Amino acid sequence: MTIDTKYLINWVGGKRLLRKTIEPLIPKDMVSYLEVFGGGGYILFYKDKWADLEVYNDLDGRLVNLFRIVKFHPNALKEELNYLLGSREMFVQFMKTEGITDIQKAVRFLYLITRSFGGRGETFGCTKKSCGGASKSQGNILFRIDAIHKRLDKVLIENKDFEAFIKQYDHEDAFFYCDPPYSCGAGYAVTSTKAFDHERLRATLGEIKGRFLLSYDDAPKIRELYNGYEMIAVERLNGINNKLGDDRKNKMFKEILIANYPIMEKFYAGTDRNKD
Repeated sequence: MTIDTKYLINWVGGKRLLRKTIEPLIPKDMVSYLEVFGGGGYILFYKDKWADLEVYNDLDGRLVNLFRIVKFHPNALKEELNYLLGSREMFVQFMKTEGITDIQKAVRFLYLITRSFGGRGETFGCTKKSCGGASKSQGNILFRIDAIHKRLDKVLIENKDFEAFIKQYDHEDAFFYCDPPYSCGAGYAVTSTKAFDHERLRATLGEIKGRFLLSYDDAPKIRELYNGYEMIAVERLNGINNKLGDDRKNKMFKEILIANYPIMEKFYAGTDRNKD
């Protein structure tokens, strides 16, 4: 069995299922690759290197701390994780305990995310017929930590509001990949879909010197906000419910990719190649 080492954690709204679609649309001539809403880092980790400067940013301090520990203290993290079980009792204990050191906080966060239903870190992940949820391989997680530790070499990790981050790193040869909280659906406390200011993001991106690629839910509000930019409609399996039922139509989630540079020609050329 081949282990996918291009990601570390499951993350609600993550782009693991759209990596192959997004990768060809990203410019090859950029000087800096900047992830504004880093999340699980699916796009960042998909390639060994995107640009001379790579910056991961997320307002969720739990994610920032996790990747900082993976980068600088991978062995300590693995040692703490090595003897943990897929246990409901342990899950409940971690839910009640914050952790004192940054390493303990990273262990707690990683355990709760990887052992929970849907990667939300809230409910113990039970499965009836397959190995997953709370019963997933701990060895695979440790293996991914080593891979992500190497990938994070020279990656700068930030913890800033998206507007401040974009304005700080913007220049003519900058590329921003943005995967913000969607206008509908589930999120996390730090990135609530209800509280997120979509208009402020639109205004900020409208003033940049560099290029951006934006992934969003395909909603009328989003299409109206970004009217005039190139848009591509795509579909992916619903990350939480993709194993439920037999109706494929009800499993699909509609998204759009939006950019301030040409992407439609590349996308449809790739579609034609795939058909051949």
